Amino acid sequence: MPRFHIGIDVGQRVDNSAVCVVEENQATNSAIVRFIWKYPLGTGFPMLVDTLVELYESIKKRGEVGSITIDATGIGSAPAQMLQQKIQDARVDFFIFTNKSKRQLVGQVKVAHSMGKLKFARRKGDEIYNRTLSSLITEMKSLQMKVIRESPNDPEIEAFSTGAHDDLFTALALAVKDIRFTMPSGPEGIAFIEDKSWARNPLTTPSDSQYPEVPIFFV
Repeated sequence: MPRFHIGIDVGQRVDNSAVCVVEENQATNSAIVRFIWKYPLGTGFPMLVDTLVELYESIKKRGEVGSITIDATGIGSAPAQMLQQKIQDARVDFFIFTNKSKRQLVGQVKVAHSMGKLKFARRKGDEIYNRTLSSLITEMKSLQMKVIRESPNDPEIEAFSTGAHDDLFTALALAVKDIRFTMPSGPEGIAFIEDKSWARNPLTTPSDSQYPEVPIFFV
């Protein structure tokens, strides 16, 4: 049975909320980004939570949901609690960002990527999805680390972005947080696979929907 992990970055006033779904392959100890979505600025918490619940329910029809991790830093605590109340049959992990925890997440994604363990599913003919995926990769390339205090036992390292946003990357990092990547293999570089699993555009909903751009994941 496929195993999926969901990561959710809750946007602040000037940032977008974002959600990422990765499929974990336990046999090869790798992960594939299957879905990535950035919400429009100003999306309210009720709409955010309702669409996340819909996403969760649709994923359950295709496999196991291994983890749900949501950014609960600052105002993120409110939608995190709302989501847990609506999802009764799974645990929602509340993640608080600090300089240390963000550094650990950034490091995990970069190591998994350099090991060839993290891949990205592109969809032929799906311009919106592929453009969002390209934005994610741009954010990945913009994230850097720097040593701000050298120490043999306790160096202080800061993770920072040279780009304008890191919403998509944060959602990805939260999605892969509970995956333990081991056994390096493969060359460095962005690894792509063609996603032929779902032909339907995951960002399309009926015109009479109360949510005009609900991220439908599975058909």
